[in-house]
Amino acid sequence: MPSKLQAQLCPENIGFENGNFKNWKIYTGTSNFSGVNLTEVSSAVLGRHTLQNNKTALDQYGQFQIVPKSGGNYIVKVGNNGTGAQGEGISYLINVPANRSEFTLTYQYAVVFEDPNHPKEEQPRFIARVKDVETGKYIPCASFEYIATSTLPGFKKSKSSSTVIYKEWTPVTINLSGYQGKQLLLEFITGDCTLGGHFGYAYVDVNNLCGDLIIGNTYCKSSEELNVSGPSGFQTYDWYNGDRTIKYGTGQTVKIKPTPPDGTVIVLDVVPFTGYGCPSTLSAVVMAVDYQLQLLPKNTICQGTLIDLTSDDYVLNRNADFSYFAYEDKDLSIPITGMVKINENKTYYIKATNYKGCESVSSVDISIFDIANITIKNPPQACYNQTVDLSNDDIYVGDLTDVTKGYFTDAAATKTLANPTRINVSGRYYTKLSNNLGCSKILAVDVIVNTKPILKITNPKAVCYPETVDISALNNFTGSDKDLKYQFYYDAAFNQIIPDATKIDRSGTYHIKATNVLGCVVTDKISVVVFDLPVLVTKDPSPVCYPSTIDITEQSLYTGTTIGVTYSYYTDSNLSNKITLPSQIPTTGTYFVKITNANGCFVSAKINVTINPLPTIVLNQPNSIFDYDYIDLTSADIVKGSKGYVKARYYEDASLTKQLADPTKINKSGVYYISLESDKGCSISAPLVVTVLPAPKIVVPTAFTPQKSTNNLLYPFFTSIQKLISFKVYNKWGILVYQTGSMVSTGWDGQFNSKMHPMETFSWFAEGIDVLGGKFQSKGKTILIL
Repeated sequence: MPSKLQAQLCPENIGFENGNFKNWKIYTGTSNFSGVNLTEVSSAVLGRHTLQNNKTALDQYGQFQIVPKSGGNYIVKVGNNGTGAQGEGISYLINVPANRSEFTLTYQYAVVFEDPNHPKEEQPRFIARVKDVETGKYIPCASFEYIATSTLPGFKKSKSSSTVIYKEWTPVTINLSGYQGKQLLLEFITGDCTLGGHFGYAYVDVNNLCGDLIIGNTYCKSSEELNVSGPSGFQTYDWYNGDRTIKYGTGQTVKIKPTPPDGTVIVLDVVPFTGYGCPSTLSAVVMAVDYQLQLLPKNTICQGTLIDLTSDDYVLNRNADFSYFAYEDKDLSIPITGMVKINENKTYYIKATNYKGCESVSSVDISIFDIANITIKNPPQACYNQTVDLSNDDIYVGDLTDVTKGYFTDAAATKTLANPTRINVSGRYYTKLSNNLGCSKILAVDVIVNTKPILKITNPKAVCYPETVDISALNNFTGSDKDLKYQFYYDAAFNQIIPDATKIDRSGTYHIKATNVLGCVVTDKISVVVFDLPVLVTKDPSPVCYPSTIDITEQSLYTGTTIGVTYSYYTDSNLSNKITLPSQIPTTGTYFVKITNANGCFVSAKINVTINPLPTIVLNQPNSIFDYDYIDLTSADIVKGSKGYVKARYYEDASLTKQLADPTKINKSGVYYISLESDKGCSISAPLVVTVLPAPKIVVPTAFTPQKSTNNLLYPFFTSIQKLISFKVYNKWGILVYQTGSMVSTGWDGQFNSKMHPMETFSWFAEGIDVLGGKFQSKGKTILIL
């Protein structure tokens, strides 16, 4: 209910604002056909009478807030979603004030039922009712029973369960006018279905303000409008003036502007929901109240003082008909209950209101003495080799005139700090400020004396010149604090800064200054080792002739090289292809020698190997000759096709030890050797076969005896003849008596025309082709002897 419509307070804890069930009675029982039978119990039963104050929690079925926004801080959940025909109840005994002819009570409820569609008497239910204790009867228009059914006004079906219906928070105002001085029993009861299989529970919140049926009819004279409100829980509201000639409006609350004259009668017709109350006509008289709240305009106190802003110290014209409420803001949205501790200069607001709705608001300025405005700021963090001075005025903000300071190690300022000007240990310390007015203030200050930064040095790996060392590499500082920034120096006095710490090319000890983000510095040193390279001196080996090889491992080639090194040999400058047999290099080229000393440092150099090629020798076989002719071995035709030579020599033997006296006149068959020599002195030899044949001959016997066994045929004998063209025999008269062209003929048997020739001398003529392809002729005489 809006604050300007608030009325006087209801009985203590009727709205559960104590966070407990004080003044309430608790009941449990069962639900049956005759209703809900309950028995009082000594305390709330877990899960059946539940106080809740979580303003963000939602009901699991209806998803509405369990604590309504327009309610108090606490509500009670009566019942649960268990079954078993359980019943629960709570009740409050109200003593209606004897001086109140009009008295109302407003509560809010929310209900969650399972709707099993049983007969009405078996359904889950929620009962809210008021009993006149004196008569033992329930007040008809103030007692209601809600039985589970989907046709109940305002009920919705749950999205999470098709059998559950619910009604969100709904306010109800009960008219208890005419019961002044009497005792009334307020009851809230829930019951499951009587068959035990379906649940019903409710949430209840009772307002802490109980007022008239029509609120707001009393106004302060300074108001330009009148806001009146009727009781909650009715279906319709119609507002009129006293003779009903003016209708002010409809709804629970209406605004009447301008404000009706003092004494005007206001009439309200209310009609309840069917079955939940009685139609009524209510009336109220507009009354103007001339009351202007007067407060002490300003007060100055010590910081931390507890004051009651609604006490007579601040309310200067208290009126017994008004209630007084304090707020932190001018919108009156942040209420203050009880005493308030003053820790800052601030304006507070007090509202005076009577139960008829008239209210007046005024403000009061509360100031604290200047000492309260003094604050302290934590001093800058100190390094491990520094101290902090708490007496330094620079860490205090505010006027320190006539203020004394004391220093302590505890918040109660009972343990004196021994040396506040040289604190070297981190911690929370306390300064107590006191002024001559008796005000004091204890300020906490956090002192941080940082520990020594952790600097761990790992000396970098040794390298070989000209390789350099990066002493700024992070792996040199593994285990050190991550926030360190490094500077590097040549000297321990940190005067000579190293311009480029990433390229250290000399062995030595260098110095490091490390600074963390707080500015704390720690120093150390780092050792660098840069090994010298070995000296490699090379000499190219003397050239050789193919197929000789060169041994590049020969130490004479490296005279002047550092001793004690190991050698390795490669075909490439990248030193990636190692030579398998460096002692037998067979090919001209540039090779590479690498020497490595004991520190692993190495250098390389090239070495040139020359394997001079042999001349190309081509020997052309000379034509065979007859022994009456000569072969010239020096003829250019013999070595035609040979290359790369400048000199030729001729030998009888393969060992080239017997040089031919005259190689231009060879007429003896055999194998001769020719050696060709290049301009580099490289020589190569090859054998040459010379064929010298006997001169061609055709020889015929000078006599033959065809009739004797010793010599019975005439046939020529051949030397160096490869083909016989013809062999002819003539008698003395020149008659051809025999001829043949076959070298395999058996010869002439002395007969001519099948008759033996008489003994006489015959002439013969022979012609053939010698082995060299030339024609050869021969002739002679032979005697046939019988």
